[in-house]
Amino acid sequence: MPKMRAVDAAVLVLEKEGIDTAFGVPGAAINPFYSAMKKSGGISHVLARHVEGASHMAEGYTRAEPGNIGVCIGTSGPAGTDMITGLYSAQADSIPILAITGQAPRARLYKEDFQAVDIESIAKPVTKWAVTVREPALVPRVFQQAFHLMRSGRPGPVLVDLPIDVQLAEIEFDIDTYEPLPVYKPKATRVQIEKALTMLNDAEKPLIVSGGGVLNAAAEDLLVQFAETLGVPVIPTLMSWGAIPDDHPLMAGMCGLQTSHRYGNATMLASDFVLGIGNRWANRHTGSVEVYTKGRKFVHVDIEPTQIGRVFGPDLGIVSDAKAALELFVEVAKEWKAAGKLKDRSAWVTDCQQRKRTMQRKTHFDNVPMKPQRVYEEMNQAFDRDTCFVTTIGLSQIAGA
Repeated sequence: MPKMRAVDAAVLVLEKEGIDTAFGVPGAAINPFYSAMKKSGGISHVLARHVEGASHMAEGYTRAEPGNIGVCIGTSGPAGTDMITGLYSAQADSIPILAITGQAPRARLYKEDFQAVDIESIAKPVTKWAVTVREPALVPRVFQQAFHLMRSGRPGPVLVDLPIDVQLAEIEFDIDTYEPLPVYKPKATRVQIEKALTMLNDAEKPLIVSGGGVLNAAAEDLLVQFAETLGVPVIPTLMSWGAIPDDHPLMAGMCGLQTSHRYGNATMLASDFVLGIGNRWANRHTGSVEVYTKGRKFVHVDIEPTQIGRVFGPDLGIVSDAKAALELFVEVAKEWKAAGKLKDRSAWVTDCQQRKRTMQRKTHFDNVPMKPQRVYEEMNQAFDRDTCFVTTIGLSQIAGA
């Protein structure tokens, strides 16, 4: 069995799991990890100016392309605490990122040693798993488990804390026999999908609410195909913005405080049935839950079992990965359409489109300094439909939506 430093084994595992880019700031307690990356040569490192920035870079990298997992690296103590905001952001939005921190030697833990912060305890509330590795031989297996957890079920971040003596210890490890663990994602059954579609088909004014889980599962095309097969309008949450093009005839707008689409809110209130896929019913989307739920039935599809019923109890809950559910939804919907079982939704769609045309927010302000609404109006006129832009949070973001 080949012998190597535990940190060299860790880097080999990262490469075998598909990692080729990392973001971070070097420091004494994590420098062995950096030396292992340099020695192996398979991971490109982006030097951040602040470790919190590295954690947000890692999140952005994951979001940029399906299958990516962003990695952020920092030294002991404040590097880990600086990552907490990025880890919380990733956890809240179900984004897998891997945070790697250095740590004081094991013998110096809990002895007021320099920067020997108990980052394992601090990070646990904002990660799927946070662990300080105390046995060198466990290092490659901890990283193997980290990737398994990040990819399985509801995706999310993991923090691995490496005491410097653990990094430097010699272990036996053969990367040629290493294989990533199988990924677990729950899948809806046909019976569940048929029940949900029956409820939708019985409704007069149904809507599909698309959540961030649709984007995380790279299921945007399936969502649009499903909506088009049924002829049912879609309201994306802010996390799902872009899952259906803004100019698509079935894009009914967004609702809630964070978007302030008058037409989206009006369409939601006019509906009598909502199928939520990969969404959380967050309060910035729902507003008053009593108003949001009154007079309509709900089906909720989510990869996380404890998300169903957390905000309110749906009429039907289905635990499933969004892509797996949408594949079945499309299959059954096409069968029902071919058999003539689906209702004609053209009148309902026309109503939604009418609201979208006539219930626009005011954007043409002549104020000086210029209001955010006018800035976005000018941007929309100057740039094409595929231009992406980033806003700050608050009123500026609301105007941008």
